[in-house]
Amino acid sequence: MLVDYHHILMELVVILLLWGLTFLARRINRGSRVRRLCRYGWVLVLWVLSIVNLGPYWFAYPMALWMLLALGLIFVQLIHNHEFIYRRYWPVFWRWSVTYAVIVFIGSLFSGGLPLI
Repeated sequence: MLVDYHHILMELVVILLLWGLTFLARRINRGSRVRRLCRYGWVLVLWVLSIVNLGPYWFAYPMALWMLLALGLIFVQLIHNHEFIYRRYWPVFWRWSVTYAVIVFIGSLFSGGLPLI
């Protein structure tokens, strides 16, 4: 079977629980630190779920592209500002990381057809 619907349902329950926790955290405290920690949490949980879906071999490819994304953002900042400033880099990096992690996670849900290595 290419797609295990029970496994996808359990992962969606985990995602909904994480969404509920981040919603409550943002309602209780609206500071930038909470937003930043929520971004870190989303990226980490989505990466872990992607590792479970893809396996450690196939997960190396999205991770390598994530590193290239980080290097690309560094070069864009160097070209645009003629300097590298962490305070400007990290928020953009984590916003793009969340977007990329969501794309990889959605793709990993339907990765049952990948050959086992």
